[in-house]
Amino acid sequence: MKGHLFLLLTDEKNILLVRRALETLNTGDLSGVSEFISPHYFNHESKMDPTRSKMRGPEEFMDTVKNIRKAVTDLHYEEEETLASNNKVISIVKVTGKHTGSFFDFIPPTGNEICYKAVHVHTIGGDGKIVEHRAVRDDLALMYQMGVVMASSPQYGDFLNAWKGTK
Repeated sequence: MKGHLFLLLTDEKNILLVRRALETLNTGDLSGVSEFISPHYFNHESKMDPTRSKMRGPEEFMDTVKNIRKAVTDLHYEEEETLASNNKVISIVKVTGKHTGSFFDFIPPTGNEICYKAVHVHTIGGDGKIVEHRAVRDDLALMYQMGVVMASSPQYGDFLNAWKGTK
């Protein structure tokens, strides 16, 4: 019984760590990042960028927060469901905001509202901090809402907007 109680307490503690990361994304307050992000932190979502792929630890997380918040005003990560087991925390979130700035210096601002869902998988390291992050996002919705992708012909425009638009 003691082992199960320890795992429950550990799971709750790990969920609180991830919630701190989400709250940092929501507020932009970077002051306590090193309290929950490990020096060995690796964000798999940064792999495609030659500069950001080399970043680790709190520096990478803070860079992500700054870039996302620079691109999206009124940014909000709404936790819909979170599960934890051992050293993994999996969260389903809804992300909303307005695309008013350059997205990672790649996608120019559109002024469009964004709203998409994502699954975030965080790994908690031996130091009790977040050491790894992966995400599975609805990138089609995000890229459609930012104007990067469009229907291949007008006949699909209404369908795509209904399926992946913000309404």
